[in-house]
Amino acid sequence: MLIDRRRLLQAGSAGLALAGPFQAVMAAQKRASDVGLTTAAGAQLRPADSPYGPLAPVADEATGLPLLMLPRGFRYRSFSWTGDRMDDGLPVAGRHDGMAVVKTEGADLLIVRNHEVRNGPALGAGRIVYGGSGAGGAGGGCTMVRLRNGRPVEQRAVLGGTLVNCAGGPSLWNSWLSCEETTEDRTAKGGQRHGYVFDVSPHAGETSAVPLTAMGRFRHEAVAADPRTGDVFLTEDDRNAAGLYRFRPADNRRRYGALEGGGVLEAARVVGRPGADLLALAGPHPGAVARVGETVAIEWVPLDAPDSEPVRWRDPSDADPKAREVSGPFAEARAKGALRMSRGEGIWWDPRSDAAYIVDTSFGVGENGRPGHGLGGIWAYRPDRTERNRGTLTLVYAAAARVAGNNPDNITVSPRGGLLTVDDGDAVDDGYGPGNRIMAYRADGLATIFAKNSMQLTEADIARMGRSGQFAAKDYRGSELCGACFSPDGKMLLVNVQSPGVTLAITGPWRNGML
Repeated sequence: MLIDRRRLLQAGSAGLALAGPFQAVMAAQKRASDVGLTTAAGAQLRPADSPYGPLAPVADEATGLPLLMLPRGFRYRSFSWTGDRMDDGLPVAGRHDGMAVVKTEGADLLIVRNHEVRNGPALGAGRIVYGGSGAGGAGGGCTMVRLRNGRPVEQRAVLGGTLVNCAGGPSLWNSWLSCEETTEDRTAKGGQRHGYVFDVSPHAGETSAVPLTAMGRFRHEAVAADPRTGDVFLTEDDRNAAGLYRFRPADNRRRYGALEGGGVLEAARVVGRPGADLLALAGPHPGAVARVGETVAIEWVPLDAPDSEPVRWRDPSDADPKAREVSGPFAEARAKGALRMSRGEGIWWDPRSDAAYIVDTSFGVGENGRPGHGLGGIWAYRPDRTERNRGTLTLVYAAAARVAGNNPDNITVSPRGGLLTVDDGDAVDDGYGPGNRIMAYRADGLATIFAKNSMQLTEADIARMGRSGQFAAKDYRGSELCGACFSPDGKMLLVNVQSPGVTLAITGPWRNGML
């Protein structure tokens, strides 16, 4: 799934069987099932051995505290904690989430980072604010961090007045596409309608804060751009009402502001299977495929009303007779036979394999016996380069036990082609104590533990850091890890701990394994 991914998905745009090198991966997974690593359908039961070796507590080079467990030889430095003062005089906002290195300037890395904040004063009020100072108490937004030799040398607000900026993705022109994970309407409170994507420059003052309404109004999670076509793929995080979307920009000049020119939003539909539910492996419940490794053919259906209001919709597979609110684009897409996922979250484009890797954080059957309430899965979308309206979607990973997959969320691919996800479930005890993790995937498609959150802060710890009053003393091991991304040279992995809100820069012997 990782080393051979350029050939991994060389299946045709029709049919379910994969051919070529993926057969070797499937054979490896069959052998894994013989020793209890996976179920007969290929879903993973426990973590596989990592080539990087076991974990141990490692002290943060900035604070001296053991915030992470890592393999031997790896080190890290923390920076940009919630409440730290930035160069524009503002405090660093909390709830750090999606981010990416969007640009390099000499030896400097320019990072744009989301803050998944709902209520509060607008970040950067009076400067780069969606809707101006009357933003209705919308406290979300983005900050830029200029990193030099692993240390921050500049931090500024670059977007404010937005809501619940969860993830997003890098554009093709050195900016960050930040996504709002809500459709809340605050116009009655003097604010704005929310549920949009924003193109965010790493340079303060350049961000236009124009909502990209043509890219749809829904609970956005993340985006990934196809460097060959300029198409942007988008995920939706709404339980069992999540579409998979593609945006085809009208202005494909790949420069800042181009997406404001609009375009066409489309939804993915399984060829020959209108209304397909991609919620769990087949079995006693409806499923997309019978096992990990199978493929479905995809076609794209244009939507007429991407900026429509949420509507009431009843899930026909749900025993609850009550209708629920879903996004307008999802309702239109389903009416046109589009597929649905459980909760579309991270998505990342890998040019090495010419594919987008997509996380469904609750794929599978839950303890409640319902599909779409499971522990997570990963799909690979590969476009058909001969027919732009077609492609294939392959299930490349599924979790069958929490120790193997703890509701993965954000996803990234290293410059060397290694796949990595971060946990968003409850703290899981896998032999290293409770906590959320960074998972890395071997060439046979099996998940391994690369790092573990071990952050437990006392009042004395916070005082020694010089950050008293900025956040509470507590056990943060169950906090979500998010925003994982690599530096362009692959030497540094950046990741956020959402609460209390801090960014970590990890370095080490990456070539000892798949990352």
